[in-house]
Amino acid sequence: MSGPDPLFLVKTSFYTGSYRQCVKEAQKLQVSEQVVALERDILMYRAYLAQGKYGLVLDECGSRHAPEFQALVLLTRYLQNSKSKDEIVSQVGNVLNDGAASMSPDIVAVLCANIYLLAGDYDSALRVTNSVSSLDAHAVSVQALLQMNRVDLARKEVKKMQDLDEDATISQLSLAALNVTLGQDKIQEAFYIYSELAEKFGPTPILLNGQATCYILQGKVEMSEDLLQKALDMDNDHPETLINLHVVSLYLGAGDSSKRYLSQLRNAHPNHSYVAFLAEKERHFDELCGVKS
Repeated sequence: MSGPDPLFLVKTSFYTGSYRQCVKEAQKLQVSEQVVALERDILMYRAYLAQGKYGLVLDECGSRHAPEFQALVLLTRYLQNSKSKDEIVSQVGNVLNDGAASMSPDIVAVLCANIYLLAGDYDSALRVTNSVSSLDAHAVSVQALLQMNRVDLARKEVKKMQDLDEDATISQLSLAALNVTLGQDKIQEAFYIYSELAEKFGPTPILLNGQATCYILQGKVEMSEDLLQKALDMDNDHPETLINLHVVSLYLGAGDSSKRYLSQLRNAHPNHSYVAFLAEKERHFDELCGVKS
């Protein structure tokens, strides 16, 4: 029987979105096994990425040649660079080939799959995650399948995660995401998961947004706004919080607030997929208006 996971606090902090705590836990954790130390470091740098500290990650990892760090640098460049994304994605295959014989192929696969996921290439993301078997890989598969509206297959991936470790934080979050998509009575189950994690590890913007989304789907929009304001107090530029507040404000008839949240999102996260989605819709609308006029 295996002992406790030495990376439990590092992983939990990262998965729940407590990124500063993740960095703190990683920096103070001393481990002797190389594979564990590598996973610790990768999680720490991914927490830095989540905080938008791309330069720091490139400065500290740009010259490291291990495939795991090559994949991390590629992900960093993708997040940082809005003009060379296609060129960056074209390099993923080479990194994957190098990663096949690396110390931790799972880490390489998950990082590369995340690039495909961000690029909207869900088939490629699934092809990569299907080559390994880890909770993180299955979690990426769940995200991709939900984006593809393949809830049936996402349910199977969640079952695989539960078979590996039903109580793991990432398994719980994947189940919550699936339940939100399933809707109806499953929404309340998702809310319980987000609430339990928040009570156990402390509220974070990710968990508060999860709860707020459940409230929105249940028609409790005013209650969702309270949670989103708490999330905004924790991170004034958190993209999902700004998106949800934009939508909620529209629903509640607060047009000025809705515009302000959208403007803040565009300024803080100009390359966010939601910003690109709205820009595309606005372009189509302008084209239609031009045709009609």
